[in-house]
Amino acid sequence: MCLFVPSQNSTFFHAFILLTVLTNCVFMTIAEPPEWSKFAKSTFIAIYVFEVLVKVAARGFCVGQFTYISDLWNWLDLMIISTAYLTEMVQSRIVSNLQVLPALKLISAIPDVKKALGALGKTAKKMTHVIVLSLVCLSVLATLGLHNFMGRLQQKCVMVPLINSTLGFPRYQEYIDDPGNHYYRPGQKEALLCGNRSDAGMCPEGYKCLKAGQNPNYGFTNYDSFGWAFLAQFRMMTQDFWEDLLHLTLRSAGQGYTISFLVDIVLGSFCLCSLIVAVVARAFVEQNQAEMAEAKRKSKEYALVVEMLKDQEKVDGSSCLTEKQNLSAAACEDEQRPRSPCCRSFADIFLKWTCCNRCRAQQRLCRFVTDPFFDLVIVACIVLNIIFMAMEHFPMTQEFEELLSIAGMVFTAIFAVEVVLKLLAMGPYLFFRVGWNVFDTIIAAVTVLELGLANISGLSILRLFCVMRVFRLARWWPNFNALLKLIGSSLGVLRNFTLLLAIITFTFSVFGMQLFGQEYKENVCLISKDCSLPRWHMADFFHAFLVTFRILCGEWIETMWDCMEVAGQRGCLIFYLFAVVIGKLAVLSLFLALLIKFPYGAHRTASAEGQNNLRIALNRIRGAFIGIKSRVPGRTDKKTERKDQSGINLNPPVLGLKSDEVNQEFLALTFVNSEESESEVKDLDSHQTSKGASQASGNQDSEEEKDFKNGELLVGAHKRDDQDTPAKCFCDQCYRCCPILNMDSCPSGLRTWLNLRHACVSAVEHKYFEAFITFVILLSSVALAVEDIHLEKRWLLKTILVYADQVFTFVFVLEMLLRWFAGGLKKYFTNHWCRLDFLVVLISLLSSTATILGIPQLEAFKSLRTVRPLRLLSRFDGAKVVVTTLFAAFPFILDVLLACLTLWLIFGIVGVNLFGGKFFSCINATSQDMSRTEDVNNKTDCNFLIEENFTEVRWKNSPVNFDNVGIAYLSLLQVATFKGWLDIMYSAMDSKSVDSQPEYEANAYMIIYFIIFIIFGSFFTFNFLIGAVFEHLKQHKAKLGAIGLFMTEEQMKLYNSLKTLSCKKPRVTIPRPQNKIRGLLFDLVTKDAFDIFFMVFACVQVVVMMVETWNQSAEKDFILHWIHFAIIILFTAEFVLKVTALGGHYFAFGWNIFDFVLVILFILGLFLSDLLEKYFTFSPADFSVIRLTRVCRILHLFRVVKGARRLLRVLMRSLPALLNIGLFHFVIMFTFSVFGMKYFAYVKKGGMIDDIFNFETFGSSIICLFAITTTAGWDGLLHNTMQKPPDCDPYMENAGSPVRGDCGRPAVAIVFFTSYVILSVLVAIIMYIVVILENFNMAAEGSADELREADFEMFCKTWEKFDPKGSHFIHSSQLSDFCDDLKEPLRIAKPNTIKVISMDLPLAAGDKVHCLDVLVALTAQVRGISGEMDKLKARMEERLKARSPSKAMESYQPISSTLKRKREDVAAAVIQRAYRKHAGQSPVKVGEAAGPDGIPQDGD
Repeated sequence: MCLFVPSQNSTFFHAFILLTVLTNCVFMTIAEPPEWSKFAKSTFIAIYVFEVLVKVAARGFCVGQFTYISDLWNWLDLMIISTAYLTEMVQSRIVSNLQVLPALKLISAIPDVKKALGALGKTAKKMTHVIVLSLVCLSVLATLGLHNFMGRLQQKCVMVPLINSTLGFPRYQEYIDDPGNHYYRPGQKEALLCGNRSDAGMCPEGYKCLKAGQNPNYGFTNYDSFGWAFLAQFRMMTQDFWEDLLHLTLRSAGQGYTISFLVDIVLGSFCLCSLIVAVVARAFVEQNQAEMAEAKRKSKEYALVVEMLKDQEKVDGSSCLTEKQNLSAAACEDEQRPRSPCCRSFADIFLKWTCCNRCRAQQRLCRFVTDPFFDLVIVACIVLNIIFMAMEHFPMTQEFEELLSIAGMVFTAIFAVEVVLKLLAMGPYLFFRVGWNVFDTIIAAVTVLELGLANISGLSILRLFCVMRVFRLARWWPNFNALLKLIGSSLGVLRNFTLLLAIITFTFSVFGMQLFGQEYKENVCLISKDCSLPRWHMADFFHAFLVTFRILCGEWIETMWDCMEVAGQRGCLIFYLFAVVIGKLAVLSLFLALLIKFPYGAHRTASAEGQNNLRIALNRIRGAFIGIKSRVPGRTDKKTERKDQSGINLNPPVLGLKSDEVNQEFLALTFVNSEESESEVKDLDSHQTSKGASQASGNQDSEEEKDFKNGELLVGAHKRDDQDTPAKCFCDQCYRCCPILNMDSCPSGLRTWLNLRHACVSAVEHKYFEAFITFVILLSSVALAVEDIHLEKRWLLKTILVYADQVFTFVFVLEMLLRWFAGGLKKYFTNHWCRLDFLVVLISLLSSTATILGIPQLEAFKSLRTVRPLRLLSRFDGAKVVVTTLFAAFPFILDVLLACLTLWLIFGIVGVNLFGGKFFSCINATSQDMSRTEDVNNKTDCNFLIEENFTEVRWKNSPVNFDNVGIAYLSLLQVATFKGWLDIMYSAMDSKSVDSQPEYEANAYMIIYFIIFIIFGSFFTFNFLIGAVFEHLKQHKAKLGAIGLFMTEEQMKLYNSLKTLSCKKPRVTIPRPQNKIRGLLFDLVTKDAFDIFFMVFACVQVVVMMVETWNQSAEKDFILHWIHFAIIILFTAEFVLKVTALGGHYFAFGWNIFDFVLVILFILGLFLSDLLEKYFTFSPADFSVIRLTRVCRILHLFRVVKGARRLLRVLMRSLPALLNIGLFHFVIMFTFSVFGMKYFAYVKKGGMIDDIFNFETFGSSIICLFAITTTAGWDGLLHNTMQKPPDCDPYMENAGSPVRGDCGRPAVAIVFFTSYVILSVLVAIIMYIVVILENFNMAAEGSADELREADFEMFCKTWEKFDPKGSHFIHSSQLSDFCDDLKEPLRIAKPNTIKVISMDLPLAAGDKVHCLDVLVALTAQVRGISGEMDKLKARMEERLKARSPSKAMESYQPISSTLKRKREDVAAAVIQRAYRKHAGQSPVKVGEAAGPDGIPQDGD
């Protein structure tokens, strides 16, 4: 057996098994394996059996602690072998699909991956509470959707039969169910849905809205049962194609149900997903802390071993440790040299140029290449090279192409010369020791090689290496350097998570191919009209991998529909459920591991030398301009020379200027040469910054800017000056230029002027003035929302709005004038909010002027009135805080976005070179079908058909393509947001060459380009953006101090109140009634079993609501109705019993009030709905909201589930900040909606734009933007609003409107949608995650470190019983009784002697213990805190002082501890027993040998 031990632990054995598993995985990817693959399969099984035998022989099978069975991963090996032999005996597809299990051996074969899976498992365990909360919320929301939209999605537009009376019911039902009688829009597979409400979708003429046929998407999209409703709700939670679900539901149920989807998205998606992110992030933080603690422990052990070695060295007199140190030092020196002697000799001969060390030419060349201007020139050349590469487009003229070619050669020569100069200046040995120099050399060599091989076909791809020069900017750009380091760190340190994600993707791909591949081939006609495999299938490994990758990207519902149609519902649902949950968890784990292990600040570094050189070069240029300006005649700027304390002149001559002509600001920046260190440059910057700050603090013009930075801008109500006189109206320079403006020089008008300004100040500072202006802004915003396409038909409303606009303009002008008089022009225009007000007033004046005078040149300003709602941001403190925080972070966020866009630029340039001009195709303009390559092969064939009078044929380009870098950015944004990315990838996969007709998957492997971009351009950049914003907002919060993120001071007080209330338990004491019957009822209702009984019935009520289905039988409807009736009677009886028992105290509890309201609503929903349905025109669906309150009783579950209650508490604490963000987002959404109505109201309908999704009215416009908030469907709206002739008619007359044409505005549409998408991602996604993550971390840290207020009060009251004098001390003998007298969670029940002693409490004189020590020890034991006891003790001492400030904590010197005293007692007892034993065995009697006091004598 000893022979097997090294075998199963050897590197060769593990490598052999790993190679076998990898080979086996390769065979798994073959969809149709050849006959000889059976022998390979038998070989793999034999190797696995051999591995098992070796491990069993080495470790034993089952007897012992470290045997083979004790390792759970070995069970996987047994399952693999068992299933392999089982497949040979049982011919079953389910059993054969288990052959993918060997792929999981990759996890056990790689230790780092196994560790990552263990971390993932620990994270999943900590997600129990958030999973329960999510399931409950999704179930409740699914139940609401079930009762609101049950059967609605079957309503279709059915052709009205010509003779309805001749059709009997069977034939009539068959007629309306026939898909041929349904209305289909051009190019759509699904029948058009409709509704019978005024705000629902309408049918065209000749069609009637009826419930007929199956539900959309093969019948899988519906709310007809709880299962399908839950699937729809889970789909909305993951935000996968939910805009289609929104569109179908609003068409059939009405636009009024948008509020239901708003609740689903905010609560079921944003909040729940943010909570999941917060829980997983906290789990990773704790794991990271545990790893750091383990590393710290190991370092301490290592230090202890080193100390022991040193002690041993001192004792033995040996020098082994010294030798080890010498060896380690020698090893460090060897690491800096080539390792082998041959390499060292080669370096000494060829790389080290010792002969030129004293060469003057080399020294001059070295000074030249290290000069700051050299770096500046190189950076400028890199930027220019990038600009020239980005100028490539399709089509290009020959002259422009030659210009770009010449520019490329020039830049190639420049960078080649740079490499040569640096190589000559530094020498090869020093040159190649710098990583950036090696990178520059490779790029320069490849680009020079490309020039020589430019005419060889197939090698033009080398030209793309020029794009890699963009990475050189990271040498001088910290944020771009941080992004690249984040990618590099993830590929290095986090390779275990990356490999785990790759293994999961591979496993699901192989499993999907083997499980559903055959069904796709056999039943393909069910999902394809021409019975050919669609683009997304699992018939082979490549397409199965693409499907799995698409699932990981968040799109799973569409491919699952196809899978369920061809392979059945159960298997596909299980497969996709596991793929979505496990894949999302793995992606989220990798995301958060990057965010936590590699925070933004850890990467934000760049080359110090490069940054300093650029700064010095720019300062020299700036100083030169300042010097030139100082020599302009007429300037009186006389600055003396600056000298330091030693009297040395610090002003060097610059460009031939005299030192007294140089500006002082320039002098502080330019006296540093290139040889000075980085610290000196930083000292200069700090000196200049402090100087500028001191100057700004003395300037009165910067008051508003400082208020803006602190989030304390005054809007409307300006601060009064300390003096009685109002602030000056104009700046000092205005007074010097025009003295007549100074009213102080005119004593006669001074008092009148001051009285007028005092009156204006009183007016603008009055609260009613602010309320009136806010009301007018709201009215003007509503007026803008009313101006839709129907306004021309409502002449009265139009007239009212025209006059109202003039009134609004007058009010805003009057307000502006009052503020001018009150605060002065200087104070007005230094306020950023007032500048916005001035812009709005100016636009309103120009718009009114255009309306009154009819000037067509000013008509464009009427559309700019849409910025008027932005004034609401300054009127609400919550939105103002959000805006202030965002503006404070705007420069930083912009820099980070530019770094991300620079990385995207590389993919954009590569995309232009790969796909430029290749997205054109010959299509049928009527059916939008692409011509087959058998009929049309290129553009020439398409033009031939056009010349043959085929008017419907067109050579058309894709609306989103890669013809230039600008449109490539738009394409990459769609790919990054996973909206419209499939069409782009389809075009790339079908592309062949320029002016060639695309062919189905002719270039299928071009999808690799998009996969690489999604990984590096989407995943990493989004991670980097969130990490950067999160770190910056944390710094901003630290600056604010007590004020939290996105919260005002009042909201922060509310937050602290909620935090305090969440820590305190209700202490309402209800006396037991004296009445006997009421006393019995009191005993009944105060028992826990009573609440549990009704909680069970609340769950039963929800379950009863869940089992309702569409078209259920009358018997089932009758039974469910009476079950609801019985449960309502039970809840009513509960209310009566509690009111009778508790009396007026019943309403002292919030839960009781909640139950009372629900009972009232239950009764109303049971009786009033039937009454309204019978005698009025209300339908049951219209009154179903009241009946749906039945599900609210399930909220009592959160009183029992502690973890879920804590998560809800986090949401409640985050509510103020989330409301502020939501208010800000609503104002932005309102503004964009009005803007969209002005520009896209008459866009041609088709595609995404119809009678529900459009910009014709404010309601439809806000629905569109609500969908785009999650980036859903913005690609479809963008394509429709970018339509140009001949796809639209620019001269079409719109009924009742003077506007002509139905074309879009491409430039406006691109700016409109991209800006809103970026704002939505930044606000609605990142801000929600940041707020909830921050509050969850605070709650987790608070719950781990602090003691609840109720427990603290309980401890103090119990201590007062044992310490009535208030001395803060009790005797140690009382500790056992004291700990037993405490209540949970601090109580330590008897017998507790050992636990009390093990707390190791310090003992004072008289064997007394201090209350603070006891409190700290109990808190640490309950909360599981092992470290940082000093911090915990300090916090507890502050709480004790706060509770009794008159009694100061006495300082004492502990003389011992409980554990030490116990050890002393045990030692004394052992000594006494040993002495007695010894004395008993002695021949001399103890009494005789003892003295008179019983003490042995010395002579004995």
